[in-house]
Parts: sequence; structure tokens; C-alpha cells
Amino acid sequence: MSEQLRPVKNNLLGLSIKAVLTAVVLYFVYHQFVLQWSEIQDYSWQIDFFYLTISILVGLVALLIMSTTWRGIIRMFGYELSVASAFRIFYLSNLGRYIPGKVWQLFGILYLTKQKGIRSEQAGASFIIVQLFAIPASFFLFVLAVQFEPSLLVDQVKLLNSNSWYLVTALLILICLMLTLRPAWFLSIGNRLLRKIGRPEVILKIDFRVALTLFSAYVFGWFCYGVAFYFLVMAVVPDCHLGILSAIGLFNAAYQIGYLVLFAPGGFGPRELVMSALLAPFIGKVAVVVALAARVWSLVLESIAAGTALILKK
Repeated sequence: MSEQLRPVKNNLLGLSIKAVLTAVVLYFVYHQFVLQWSEIQDYSWQIDFFYLTISILVGLVALLIMSTTWRGIIRMFGYELSVASAFRIFYLSNLGRYIPGKVWQLFGILYLTKQKGIRSEQAGASFIIVQLFAIPASFFLFVLAVQFEPSLLVDQVKLLNSNSWYLVTALLILICLMLTLRPAWFLSIGNRLLRKIGRPEVILKIDFRVALTLFSAYVFGWFCYGVAFYFLVMAVVPDCHLGILSAIGLFNAAYQIGYLVLFAPGGFGPRELVMSALLAPFIGKVAVVVALAARVWSLVLESIAAGTALILKK
């Protein structure tokens, strides 16, 4: 009986730890909000709906680029999906990010692609390939932005001196080069991840041209997403000193850090904490409000995408 209860106890313990960690991060976000309350209250808030509309439209374009790129990955396995079908599968499964652990996004893809006759092995591999290319492409934009705006390396997050940062930059560039020049090596890492979650490996040959195309597509997609965020900031705090490259860089860094923190559903908490720290040198003490506004904006974008996905034909 005790052996049967052990998995349940382990699951409860894991969920409890994740809940505590999420609560701690959210407390720090709340603490920042309280500390800056007087400045937040005194700020002359206004919303530029023209910029807000542009940010939503550009954000939706970014989401379309992401789903279209995934469609290209599925095509490599011999399956042809329409743009509408790829968008539907990608953004309905995307809702799984808001369940702790992030694996539900993968399970969503497996379920929805099965309805299209796509084998689970290929669908699972496509998810891994997305992570292998999308995450480095996003961080690449942050590293690129830092070269033009060193203020992005604020004391709260840089952890390294300015000279050490050159080493970090070189390392990430090397990873991106290897990703395009030797994609098979990275795919082997993805296969290890598939084995760990009990999914079969898939052998897929990705040459340099295909790898470069995928990487470039994700760089462009994250670039557009960052531009959309820039217009959001302009809509909320038009008098700030945030440049468009800085906005693109810090948005991508905050987004990916939130995504990689597995205990936080949808990255809620860690993303806002990092974003407010990176925004502070440019917009001051109201940064935490803008970070929270960015979360609402992101939820609106994803809700529009999911709603559109629901009404698209299967």
C-alpha cells in the first residue's frame, strides 16, 4: 500500500515545492510594487491607443511567424499542414504553458497532431526542435541588443563584470553557429530529452541550409515580438527613454527566463521580476507596472490567438 502511495506523495511534494517557489517570486514582484507605490500613484498615466493597436497587430504577426515556422518543421517529416491548421494546433497547445511543468504544451501538440494523422514521434520531435532553435534565437537578440545598449546589464541581473560579458557573448554566438553548422549534435540532445519523458527518438537529418532557415525565422519572429513590446511600452509610458533595440533585447531575455523557470506557469512571476529590473534604467520606478501591463498584453495576444484557433476549421 505504501508503495502505491509513494508516487502520489512525490507528486504532491513536487506541486507543493512549485507552489511555494511561485509564491516567493510573486511576493518579490508585489514587494517591488509596494516599494514604488508613491511614484506609481503620482505618475501621469495615459494610454496611447494608436500605439497599443500597433503593438497587438505586430504581436499577432510574430505569433503567426512562430506557427508558420513550426509548420515548416512538420513538413520536414513529410506532413503537409495548412497555415490555418498549424496556427490552430500551435496556439491551442500553447495554453498548456500555463500548467506547471511545461510538459502539457507538448502533450497538447501530441493530441492535436494525432487528429491530423501525424505520428506522435514526429510531433514530439517537432516540439524539441522548436525549443532547440527558438530559445537560442531569442537570447541571441538580447546579446545583440546589449552590444548597443550596455544599460541592459543592470546590477540585479548581470552577475558578471563587463569583461566577462564578452565571454558570455562569444559563447552564445558559438552556440548559435554550432546550431546552424552542426544541428545533428543538438538534435541528439533533443533525443535525450525525448527518452527522459518516455518518447521514442526520431532520426531527422537537418542540413546547414535548413538549420540556418529555421534559426533566421525564429530570430525574425522574436524580433517582431520585441517590436510589438516596444510599441506597448510607448503606449503606456510615452515619455520613456527606451530604444527599440533595448526593448527587443530585454523582452526576449525576460520571456525566455520566465519560460525556462519550470515551476512558474506561463513564466508568471519570474518574467515580470526580470522585466521590471531591466526596464528600470529606462523608465524608472514605474517599471513594475509596465511589466505587469506586459503580462496582461501578452495574455490578450495569446487569447486572441487561441480564440482564432478555436474558430478555424480543423
